[in-house]
Amino acid sequence: MTIPFRAATSTKEIVFVRHAESQANRDGIWNGRMDGPLSEAGEESLEALGQRLSRQHFDVVVSSSLTRARRTAEAFADAVIVDDEFVEIDLGKWEGMPFDDVRSKYGEELREAVSTGTLPMGGTGETLEQARKRALSAVDRLFEALNDGERAAVVTHGGFLQAVIRRHLKGDARRVHAFTQNTAITRIVRQFDRYRLASFNDVGHLGSGSKPVRQHLDEGTPVLALVRHGRTRANVERRWQGHGDWDLDEFGFRQAEALRGWYGTKETVYSSPLKRAISTARHIASNGVVPVTGLEEIEMGEWEGLTTEQIIEGWPAVMERIYKHGVDLRRGITGESWGELTVRFTKALDGVEKAPGAPTVVVAHGGAIRSYVSSITDTEETYGESLFTPSNTSVTHVALTSAGPEILDYGVAPHLETLQ
Repeated sequence: MTIPFRAATSTKEIVFVRHAESQANRDGIWNGRMDGPLSEAGEESLEALGQRLSRQHFDVVVSSSLTRARRTAEAFADAVIVDDEFVEIDLGKWEGMPFDDVRSKYGEELREAVSTGTLPMGGTGETLEQARKRALSAVDRLFEALNDGERAAVVTHGGFLQAVIRRHLKGDARRVHAFTQNTAITRIVRQFDRYRLASFNDVGHLGSGSKPVRQHLDEGTPVLALVRHGRTRANVERRWQGHGDWDLDEFGFRQAEALRGWYGTKETVYSSPLKRAISTARHIASNGVVPVTGLEEIEMGEWEGLTTEQIIEGWPAVMERIYKHGVDLRRGITGESWGELTVRFTKALDGVEKAPGAPTVVVAHGGAIRSYVSSITDTEETYGESLFTPSNTSVTHVALTSAGPEILDYGVAPHLETLQ
């Protein structure tokens, strides 16, 4: 039986990086396979990216063959493997055209190419379905080449990343996530042969206010900032705390302090009423914390406070039905189901007064945040298993657009990477 909460003894990880801004990006030119230099701003952004990633260990660094990707990879790695399977989509006759011209002259052809996925881009390029298969095949091949516990970094392109991210953040009739930003970091882990998105569109090395967040706020669109609480002793002991009222441990308080140093303080912060959330919220609230009933973690019933091993031993049939067969039973017999958690948490978020011109900060719990983000997608994964639980004190931004919620980023926590 596969239990997704067991220790990650067989975890592999790929850290995807979109290249820095190219001159074509700056000029609004659509470039797929067309080569060219980075813009001046792109070159400048490499310092922050390089400082961040050069502190991390990678067993292999892979790059697309295009200059904008290779130049980005060289900012943090001395040895780079060039692999054309990670190159951008072939845009055919649209290569090198201003994107506005493509939309005005070939709008109907572009809409059909995007909606069907089977019409070649620019008449002679790749179809989106061909690009998707190429991208996922390249990712699968790289994961297979990694040994257990190894990490790879891949520097690639926005269109390529669309195919990879769609496996985790699939929309129905619309795209439910922001386009990946230049130098953004997206992490995918493979554990027990399951791919899970651990973070998405992370540009924390450029500051706490990302471009999509600023754009939506400037347009008057409310943006939620969902913060997971700091670490507790139950997290360390792998206990299922649910509604158990654990406070932060010493390291959890340090995580909250580091969060404040990176993300700053906000005038009002809403919080789950549980201690671990309140304690985290106090670190980033300049005008008090507002507890909101309904933002609590999933209720674990008879499993509250037990370890994974104790639950497997005591309720093997129930665990198998939930985690092997995908039956959404109430946890701990008397607790909540995943569906009940999602409805309750979403209702509580809907009732929170949204801040004008700034993110509405809500401190909550890993399972609750994951359930909400997963509910925005159209994946077939049971109870959000295409997503990894966001890290303690990580931040996830969601814009509440007129078309529905849009995931701007997920699990962003650069402040934890240098915390000892």
